[in-house]
Amino acid sequence: MTYEPKYKWRETWPGEGRQDFTGYDGDDIVGRIRLDTTTSDKIGLWRWNGGFASWIRERIMPQQGWEENPREASRRAEEHHDRLKALHGR
Repeated sequence: MTYEPKYKWRETWPGEGRQDFTGYDGDDIVGRIRLDTTTSDKIGLWRWNGGFASWIRERIMPQQGWEENPREASRRAEEHHDRLKALHGR
């Protein structure tokens, strides 16, 4: 079954054709996913990063990683965001 993102994802650099997206939970940034084209042993994988919201005072690791496709990368970023929300009572 293909993961269906629960947050809104849009191009990080609109109109530039990059494989790079930022997720939003209202005004909060959920995370970022992008196709890795530079890390020698990760080229072709999707890198995800989380932990960008301004209210975060305590981090949860890992806050980045790689997945085979953009749906799985968005899932990892969204799960990380949801864990941060729970930790911070949001």
